[in-house]
Amino acid sequence: MNFSPKNGGSLRRGPELNMTPLVDVILQLVIFFMVTAQFAVLPGLKLLLPELANGTLVQAPERLEVNITSQNDLFFEGEPTTVARLGELLERTGADGSQVVVLIAADRETDYGLVFQVIEALRQKNFNRVVMGGLLPRPRPGESPNP
Repeated sequence: MNFSPKNGGSLRRGPELNMTPLVDVILQLVIFFMVTAQFAVLPGLKLLLPELANGTLVQAPERLEVNITSQNDLFFEGEPTTVARLGELLERTGADGSQVVVLIAADRETDYGLVFQVIEALRQKNFNRVVMGGLLPRPRPGESPNP
């Protein structure tokens, strides 16, 4: 029996890399991140923010967020709170009120007086950079969105 190749070469074959398991793992990771990314985007609070006629996004290095629902529930950085406790929570952050932007995102149906109570509580703790949250207008076809 002669097991040598006809052209006189050696029987050794080069190393092979099977790509099928690698592609399977990458596909599973992509699907996993796509599914979990949807959970990360969904906010904990369902707010119907008023739409703005036109506007730009506020970019701030430090930002604190106060949310007010249509049932007049108050949330500071995602934690339920009250207007009376808001000052205490602001002090706990240790943030400088002159440098930090506070975003107030209030539902369309929120009591107007509660929004002003929140603004007053912020001012008492020297947080003067207050921004009201709203929905940016949707760009028309062929128009570029705001940066």
